[in-house]
Amino acid sequence: MDIRQLTYFLGVAEELHFSRAAEKLFIVQPALSRRIQQLEEELGVLLFERDKRNVKLTAAGSYFREEISRLQHQLNYITEQTRRIHSGEVGKIRMGHPGSALYSVLPETLAMMYERFPDINVQLTEIAELELMQALKNYEIDVGFTREMTVNERFSTELLFEEHFALVVPSDYPINESNFEDIRQCREAEFILPKIDVDVNYGKILHGIFEEKGFRPKVVYHSNYGATILRLVEKKLGISVLPISYRHGASALGVRFLKLPTVTQLYLIWRADDTNAVLPHLREIAGAAAKKLCLDGL
Repeated sequence: MDIRQLTYFLGVAEELHFSRAAEKLFIVQPALSRRIQQLEEELGVLLFERDKRNVKLTAAGSYFREEISRLQHQLNYITEQTRRIHSGEVGKIRMGHPGSALYSVLPETLAMMYERFPDINVQLTEIAELELMQALKNYEIDVGFTREMTVNERFSTELLFEEHFALVVPSDYPINESNFEDIRQCREAEFILPKIDVDVNYGKILHGIFEEKGFRPKVVYHSNYGATILRLVEKKLGISVLPISYRHGASALGVRFLKLPTVTQLYLIWRADDTNAVLPHLREIAGAAAKKLCLDGL
């Protein structure tokens, strides 16, 4: 018994006429009759009652048609799902991201991903830069948003966008857009900053903002989570320096962003040998989301 034989059976069961069924199935009528006879012999049952004028299903034939039809629908579904999984329309991808991505490219990426591929499951993990790289190495995530450019051949990166850093101060802070010149005006202020090693590129850039102006910031709190930093600044526990994209999620907070000349980049990073079929779709959509973000005025 094979799939073609079952297809022939269903064709005859639908038409209840061998000649019409043979025409629809693109097979000559004698050959169709032989295939049905072989099926009946293999099953050891009579599927059709037939004479020179009429063909009708036996009770066994009616049951067989119902069950085979159900299996055919299931097989069609399995075949279609297999194709969609292969093409990356169905699947799962695990994504790591820094907190800043929540205020920039991540929401738009997820919205576009759901609109185009609603059957893809995206699992999110907010994760610090150094931990993100380790998570990729350990196959704990499949892709990440990072501010670290890597030369490691195990990984591939793609630049999404570049943005300025900003000085983040309470909304009633004495330094504002009209009198802000550079960060040296804050040399006596207390800062809330991420605890990032200077060996990390993001850390070098962040520390360089202060070194360029000839002072070290007085850090009273450390946090690697931007949302936490924003709330501490709002409570006037210190001021901070963050990527300016954080302002997109801080409109309801009592903080102000003053643009600095220093810039930082956000990359997409993944394992170079990853064969996850969802990954190319995510890369394309993240790039489109970044372009839209820049057009909207990052």
